[in-house]
Amino acid sequence: MNRRTLWILGALALAGAACDGSGSSTDTLNGGANGAGGTSGAPLAPGVFNTSNNPGPGGTPSTGASSSGSGSSSGSSGSGGAVDAGNPNLDDRVVNYGEALRTASMKLIGVFPLLADIQAIEAASTPAEAQTLYNAKITAMLADPRFADTQIEWWRNTFKTGQPTDAAEVAALPKGSPNFDTAATFAASVVVGGQPFGNILTAATGTCPTYVAGSGTFTPASCNNNAPTAGILTDPGIQAQFFSHMAMRRARFVQEIFSCSAFPAELGPAPVAMGSGTYTSPWPFDSITGGPTAPIDFQSTSAVICANCHTSINHIAPLFSYFDANGNYVAGKIQVQTPVTPPVTSQLSDWLPAGEQTFAWRFGSTVTDIPSLGAAMAADPAVQRCAVTRVWNWAFSRGDVVGDGAVIPTTVTDSYLTAFQAANQNMKTLIQSVFTSDDFVKF
Repeated sequence: MNRRTLWILGALALAGAACDGSGSSTDTLNGGANGAGGTSGAPLAPGVFNTSNNPGPGGTPSTGASSSGSGSSSGSSGSGGAVDAGNPNLDDRVVNYGEALRTASMKLIGVFPLLADIQAIEAASTPAEAQTLYNAKITAMLADPRFADTQIEWWRNTFKTGQPTDAAEVAALPKGSPNFDTAATFAASVVVGGQPFGNILTAATGTCPTYVAGSGTFTPASCNNNAPTAGILTDPGIQAQFFSHMAMRRARFVQEIFSCSAFPAELGPAPVAMGSGTYTSPWPFDSITGGPTAPIDFQSTSAVICANCHTSINHIAPLFSYFDANGNYVAGKIQVQTPVTPPVTSQLSDWLPAGEQTFAWRFGSTVTDIPSLGAAMAADPAVQRCAVTRVWNWAFSRGDVVGDGAVIPTTVTDSYLTAFQAANQNMKTLIQSVFTSDDFVKF
């Protein structure tokens, strides 16, 4: 039986379950049974509740969720109903643990849930009982070996890298190419193992693990590319994937994947009109190389204000310049080129002027090497919020926060970020809180 047939059978089963004994269609949005109330009085489907008994992080029900009572579909509250009149569409949603279980199961372990599990939730007589059954299933899925497989796939998509499997693609790889799966595998091992998220950026050992599909077990291994190890930041596959002139693509990878925004990354307190636009960076304008004698004039203001981005980029990129095209680290010898005619091996003075030999994650956050860069990133609340944003977008099937512009208001992520920080940046706990939140279980 193929997946399309399964989808059709599932849809038919849901359609059948949505009819009551008289053959009338159940209104799963506007309530009826389970004490929910509604405009038509039609009963809800089994396991569907018009209530807000599923708190998010901190144990507080979501704002605007309608509690049990005789509330109407317009969002006005009945006895015990508490709604947000400004969001009638959100107020009309109802808790449907059966539907949430289907969605969560596909994302967390890659298969549909067992029919017996769905039926157990549908047979629940109260919202609290259904919630307990649903939450237990989420916990079980996070402990399932298949969760490791879906995590590896998710991190491949997040990092935009992965080991080629097609024979022709493998044959086309340059000699000495690294494994392009180790970064995703290591990040997945951090999540599955309940380790702090910051380990993805700071771990000093075992950052190129191996994994056997379906096993749920990771075997730590070293990357052996001579780098001063710092999580995935020194992974040879990542460094090879984003090899470019002056290590600019490597700096962009670090910014977009872990800060969830494109450059420019920093804004100063007092924008200054300059040339064709406005200079907005907190860095001194002359903290990067520029002028008519520089190989690349990063101080140019003739078309755009290059320094708005490059005051951040140029203090990060040199750290990654010692990795060659295969991701091997060559201490003391820069491996990237400056795009002049003809291209030449870059020098530190191509990024930063004399007297500005300073590397930094952000203005005021000076670092000396990649391990200290990783530590600065892991401590940055913006990086921590980015991790929350990426989990949220994954759970709700949204696009990439940078490439697709799938940004999330901070009012949505604030409570999750606070809980994430309080839980020592445990991403497995974060995932559980998102997949058991009101927003996820309501439809």
